[in-house]
Amino acid sequence: MPELPRLKVKWWSLGCAEEETTCDFEQAKDVVFGKSPATLVFAEGEMVNSYEELAQVAAQDQHKDKEMLNVTLLVAEIGGG
Repeated sequence: MPELPRLKVKWWSLGCAEEETTCDFEQAKDVVFGKSPATLVFAEGEMVNSYEELAQVAAQDQHKDKEMLNVTLLVAEIGGG
């Protein structure tokens, strides 16, 4: 089985500042999917709902030889007023 790529993970904090981290693929369970359950996860522009779906994206022909995948997190926030 080929080695899984590292992940470059971006998200925006409450102050609208962009944050970014890199992690090993195996850490995605905590770093990517350990956030809020109301988080939308996009890997290379494709929405994924689980660690298993993320692994499927990484295994696609166009991504399987990449050293790093881009992951974006969109955290849904409920505002009131």
